[in-house]
Amino acid sequence: MEQEKKSANKIWKESGSTLSFKEWIERENKKKESVDEFLPFNGNDLVGEDTIQKTLDESKAYIDSVSGAKKTSNPNLILGLDKRVLVFSTLIIAGSLGYYFYNKLKKKA
Repeated sequence: MEQEKKSANKIWKESGSTLSFKEWIERENKKKESVDEFLPFNGNDLVGEDTIQKTLDESKAYIDSVSGAKKTSNPNLILGLDKRVLVFSTLIIAGSLGYYFYNKLKKKA
């Protein structure tokens, strides 16, 4: 059984598109052109593990360069803050809280 080919006009009507026929047919033609731009994947393009590993390494290097990731971490940083700044801030906060509660207890007594 041979499948009946539908005309573009009939397909447009069946699609229920709100576009005019001219706009619809231009859009459909652009879809076909964009599909033709992609090259099909050929598994034979990959030579071996070396090629795959090289591609993965290049991809990781590109992603790291785009994201700004650093390869070496600084041992003097905790949560992105210098250890000395973090310790000093903690001491100030602890001292402030201690002084606050000391004054509160002193006023009650």
